[in-house]
Amino acid sequence: MLRPLLAALMALFVVGLGPACDGETLLGEEEESTQLSFTVDPPEGAVGASMRVTVSASRSGFDLEDTTVDFGEGISVASVTVVDGWTTFADIEIAVDAETGKRNVTLDIDGREHVLANAFRVNASTFSVSPANARIGETVEVEIAGTNTEWLGGRTWINFGEGVDVLELTVLSGTLLQATIAVRADAYPGERDVFTEDGPKVVTVYDAFTVDRVGLAATWDPPVAEQGTQVEFTVVGRETNFQQDVTELTFLTDDGREVLDIVVDSITVLDAQNLWGRMTLSNAATMGWRDVLIETADEGVLIPEAFEVVGGDLDLGDVAIALFFYVSRAIDNDTGALNQGIVAFTQFVIPLDPPCGSGSPPGDGPQPYDLNGVFEVPDSVESNDDCPIPQTVSAGDYVWLESEANTVTLNKHIDASSGSIYYTGDNLTMDDYVPDQWYDLHLQGDPDGLPEEILDDVQPTVPADWHLTSPDLWGNYTQNRAEDFPYTWTPAETYPDAIFSTSISGTLVSTGKSGFAGSIPWDDGEHVYTGEELSQLEASPVTFTAYSYIEGPEFGLKDSKYQTNQAYSYIYLSASLILE
Repeated sequence: MLRPLLAALMALFVVGLGPACDGETLLGEEEESTQLSFTVDPPEGAVGASMRVTVSASRSGFDLEDTTVDFGEGISVASVTVVDGWTTFADIEIAVDAETGKRNVTLDIDGREHVLANAFRVNASTFSVSPANARIGETVEVEIAGTNTEWLGGRTWINFGEGVDVLELTVLSGTLLQATIAVRADAYPGERDVFTEDGPKVVTVYDAFTVDRVGLAATWDPPVAEQGTQVEFTVVGRETNFQQDVTELTFLTDDGREVLDIVVDSITVLDAQNLWGRMTLSNAATMGWRDVLIETADEGVLIPEAFEVVGGDLDLGDVAIALFFYVSRAIDNDTGALNQGIVAFTQFVIPLDPPCGSGSPPGDGPQPYDLNGVFEVPDSVESNDDCPIPQTVSAGDYVWLESEANTVTLNKHIDASSGSIYYTGDNLTMDDYVPDQWYDLHLQGDPDGLPEEILDDVQPTVPADWHLTSPDLWGNYTQNRAEDFPYTWTPAETYPDAIFSTSISGTLVSTGKSGFAGSIPWDDGEHVYTGEELSQLEASPVTFTAYSYIEGPEFGLKDSKYQTNQAYSYIYLSASLILE
């Protein structure tokens, strides 16, 4: 009885040492390492691709003379190279009509078959990167061309792996991306996988980009710069090619954002590896470490944490004031109810120095009354969201507006996201907004901010509380464009100290662009838009607006260099109608 039992155990032991057909271990944990298993790298490829796949064995198991690899229908194996018992290369070509999804890979080693279940995936989407390499320390612009991709702006991102930062990504189309990437000094050299994320969909291309071992680098001095100061700097490069008049600097915060809070005043290139310059930091420059991107023609180098921005001294002589008090009204189209809000606002702010962004275009000065016309809406001046947020200063827990008629208290608020301080009147009504008044602005005072102060007669209100009397612009009020549109209001008594204007905004027939019929009528309570004027607007729902507006005199805090602040006030009305 003993001999048959020993023979059976020996047979089982021999089987355990041999290649496993299904890759599963049949023995206990102590003998599991003797099983032969395989891995496929990369584990996926795209339709139409030609690529090399490495099949690795857990122990020496490939036969140099008799090893084949089969990826199934739609994938042809051009050649198989057995490097040694542990490694085999298979050069494959994936047909453009190959079935996508996971598939088995079958190995035949000296007549013994090994099926690697779901070891390879065929993808419908792929992409290529051009250029496909960069030096350590270099910043380059690359294009990513996709096949069967559906990239969308705001949803798609690309990743080049650790040590390579994507500074900017632009989605040009569903199959074309443009990216600016920076290879950091500590990036590991060699080939790396690149993948795109498009919502939940991830497309990976293996060994798509190479970081060359050649290093491109630069150093920056000084290591610290203070808000609101002009600073001289020097850059020493290695393997760089700085050139006069084409070298540009970009400053990035530690989270990779470019903000326009540092102005480069001048750059002098001494030679290909050395430059000198001056920069001016905004008084509201974001504090913290800055990366510096230096670009010359087609070459770029990133200096991580080149210098630190630190806080500057607060000068209360640099404080300007924003101040307004107005009424906003809208006629409800469904009910005809008059909805209104009353806003009183002030903020004590240190204007950006140097200025940032293009700002608003200046006005054309006073307009003559009884002016009618049809106009195209001018292109808006785009604000630059990358400008820093100006510093604001506290004037106490509250400030207040005071006139002969009443007092309006404005309470202190602090914006949670930016830290900006501002003052508003809370839950105001028309009992608070009294027309034909001049209000003083009183500062309570703050020992850590602005002292107590009174600014006399700086905030006006409009001469009269006026109302539209006809027509009743609600319930989808409809106007024939070929007919005159008369309207009446209780006079706002604005002439000559303030201004009263109205408009009907829509789309111009001649250009298809936004436009309006506008008027600055005599403020006698009645006016007409002619059928000729309305016919220049397309038949559609439009908006009727009217407002009276007044500005106060120039003023400023007694110790401030800004003495040209102006408060303003208005009563504004909007309503809907339909042109047919």
